[in-house]
Amino acid sequence: MDDDTLTVFPDEQAIRYRIAQISDLPPLTGAMQRLLEIIYNEVVSLAELEKVILYDQFLSVRILRLANSSFYGCRGQVNTIAEAIMLLGFDQVKSICLSTLLMQLCSDGASIDPQQKEKLWKHAFAVARIAGQIAQIKPWISKDLAYVLGLFHDVGRLAMAVHFFEYFAAVSDLTETRKCPQWVVESQCGITHTEIGRWMCVKWALPEVFQRVTEFHHQPYRSPSHRSEVILVSLADVLANSGEFPEYVNDQLTLSFVRQLCLTEEDWENCIDRSRDVWPQVAAFWALLK
Repeated sequence: MDDDTLTVFPDEQAIRYRIAQISDLPPLTGAMQRLLEIIYNEVVSLAELEKVILYDQFLSVRILRLANSSFYGCRGQVNTIAEAIMLLGFDQVKSICLSTLLMQLCSDGASIDPQQKEKLWKHAFAVARIAGQIAQIKPWISKDLAYVLGLFHDVGRLAMAVHFFEYFAAVSDLTETRKCPQWVVESQCGITHTEIGRWMCVKWALPEVFQRVTEFHHQPYRSPSHRSEVILVSLADVLANSGEFPEYVNDQLTLSFVRQLCLTEEDWENCIDRSRDVWPQVAAFWALLK
């Protein structure tokens, strides 16, 4: 493929104009807004989570269907949301709710190849889980918030796959050819998923930390605020991609970020080891959401 094929957005002004034309991104649902509020407050009861789920018919059906699936061995026995939460587990239900709502917001479906869609979502789930693991080592940020930031970090890539599909496909092909990270190719060719991600967070009126994480998770040193949160998600992203790009795990830049979070060498080795166990969990989680 000729690199000229990717010259779709010749300058920053053209990029911003094109992004501004996207008018069909939906607003956050009431359930998503309330769920995010609950996570920010950190202290949450089963009753509060139950109310969020009952507020959204789709969530209610999804949670009850999962609880009554053969996977949990309770087929036809779970009648209420409260029972479902007790069976599935509090953290698992929050993860399912957030992931389901975000998938609803970002899915157009028709234009995305099913395999590509699965790859995008599994990566988001992996980064979310690894970010939560890192947060447990140095708990200056809650595990839940770290998970949510990880889940949202590549929301711009999802939007790119829907609204800029030809460009997304071309970049993906070139990424395969060059054997380098997709964000590197994007930065050379025009619009980046990080720019789109920040725009989406602004449109959804999410807190500033979401904007910083989505825009700077590949270049945390450029973030003007919330740098620690951005670094945390950046490290989670590096570990999630370690199978494909292992050279980034212990390069000098990554290790400098590790030190900035006050993680020891032993802490980082522990993060690396634990991240290897994430992908089977992600596969199981994806199977539940399909």
